[in-house]
Amino acid sequence: MIGQSRPGCSMIYFLTLKLSESPSAPGVPIVYRLPEEKAANPDRLNLDRRRLTICPILEGEENLRLLNFQHNSIARIQHLSSLRRLIFLDLYDNRIEEISGLSTLSSLRVLMLGKNRISKIENLNNLLKLDVLDLHGNQIKELENLNHLSELRVLNLAGNQLTKACNFLGLASLTELNLRRNKIQYVGELDHLPKLLRLFLSYNDVRSFESIRCLGGSQSLQELALDGNPFTAEASYKQIVIDQMQCLRQLDLKKVTDDERRMASIVVRKEQEKKKECSKAQAMKERRRVAIQNAEKRWQEDNNINPATAPVQNNCNSDNHTVSLGFESLSHYTEVETDTLRLYGAAALDGLDKNNTVSNVAAISHIYFKFIPYDSIVPHFPKLRVRFPALQGLTFSFSSISSLKQLNSLTSVRRLDFITLSPEGNPVTNFSLWKFYLLYRLSHFNLRKINEVEVSMTDTVLAEQLFSDLGNVTLQHFDLSRILGLLPDVRRKQILGHCDTLEQKKNVSAKQTEDRRKLIIAAEQKNRPIGTESVNVAALVYNSTSRPKSAKASDKVSLATSQILDEIVASAISRQNKLTALEKVWNSVLRDTVRSATNDFACVSSTVDKALSQIQDT
Repeated sequence: MIGQSRPGCSMIYFLTLKLSESPSAPGVPIVYRLPEEKAANPDRLNLDRRRLTICPILEGEENLRLLNFQHNSIARIQHLSSLRRLIFLDLYDNRIEEISGLSTLSSLRVLMLGKNRISKIENLNNLLKLDVLDLHGNQIKELENLNHLSELRVLNLAGNQLTKACNFLGLASLTELNLRRNKIQYVGELDHLPKLLRLFLSYNDVRSFESIRCLGGSQSLQELALDGNPFTAEASYKQIVIDQMQCLRQLDLKKVTDDERRMASIVVRKEQEKKKECSKAQAMKERRRVAIQNAEKRWQEDNNINPATAPVQNNCNSDNHTVSLGFESLSHYTEVETDTLRLYGAAALDGLDKNNTVSNVAAISHIYFKFIPYDSIVPHFPKLRVRFPALQGLTFSFSSISSLKQLNSLTSVRRLDFITLSPEGNPVTNFSLWKFYLLYRLSHFNLRKINEVEVSMTDTVLAEQLFSDLGNVTLQHFDLSRILGLLPDVRRKQILGHCDTLEQKKNVSAKQTEDRRKLIIAAEQKNRPIGTESVNVAALVYNSTSRPKSAKASDKVSLATSQILDEIVASAISRQNKLTALEKVWNSVLRDTVRSATNDFACVSSTVDKALSQIQDT
């Protein structure tokens, strides 16, 4: 016999515990009460703190309505099938790992299973009259198998491992939901619970109102607790919640006043405007990323480049995002940063002719081309100076500049202070003399920088020494009319004033024509204004649209060009080697010369006699 009394209560329970000897249930305790004990409390039985590890067999307790097993060590729910009138079952603070053994308790209204080891909600199918379900302090990770409990009013799932709260459809009578101390990041479907009055979401991982947006659609929710979530750290947290939930009367255990609701409306309106601007900026950023990425892919396709082997481009800090804003078809992009106009993709060149594409053209001093074939840019060079009067420099990145002759076309821009050719996507930068050739060809520009490096006077002189022969050789293949065509109208008239025009003499010899050609070249070089290109430099041209008429002609042009360049490069290398050798021996030569002269002056008479004898011998 075991007796127990509770403080403040005159009721005393006398219980007899007995181990069953039945072969069908060995080791299972049996609990029975004396008739007078049962008569005193026929429908209640309290077995809390009895060190039970197994649910005992309750002999003769078919009329029980309230059963308490709190604070024991029970691992499994069992031996309750005879308690068909039971409405209250308390198994708080045990070691239960699975909800089971309740299928016959169809009258059960309150089920207390808090502080156990349950990981899954299950086996509640027959508890259709359940009013209160307490599962707090367990290890539940998912809300499931509750939709049939249409009479459930109170659900406690605090202190579990839930990451999202949804799947509440069917809980039409639910008025109170406790989800404190979980890991919830998202809440859904609560706006479909017509009787929900109180919701406790304290100490979860809710980071914005978007994660609990469904609460704004609830027409019944009056009390809400969100304290302890990252979202509550935002300055406008309270105003956003109050504005979005018009039925709310209490937030974080504090009453919502009318003044707070009015202020919330103002704050939220400002926040919405701010978010709209941020969203617009994000959309523009995504548009830029996609357009540049597509421009790069098209450039790779045009140049037969495998994207897997191409250098990685960090355009707009792009990650491997999924395009979802409808920008997939974009293949070009134009943007202006202070005084720099950036063009990505060949189609962006069309904007150079449109007034509404680039604002404040007068302030543009730098144009940046990327993923645009150079030959597509060349036809636009003559327009740049007119369109952008303050233009000072050009940058070419991934523009497929592969030969020195392509650089000749830059003269049509008419004036530049700096030029940048990115090594990426421009094979011409692999030539060791490309910068000197550019300096020579654009000598009338007086370039200040090439690839962000200052141009020195030594660089200019060396460029002239290296490539002056190239201009002269090229000019020798030009006839008189073609030479005149290289000159501006004013200079052409000035030069023709010093000699007879072709129209004045119909029959002239080849020698006379050649003499006239040389005279025109000499006159042009003598009278050329400062800052204009000489005729031998102007002879170096590039026509991106011209092509040889036949393969044979193409081979001849390529061979001749290659031979001329080989000769020029060989001559330049030889000259440079000679200069280097002279610099090495110059000091010793000068020293020997000075020593010899000093010796001669020291013995003037003997030196004179020696010189006279040498003269007589010759």
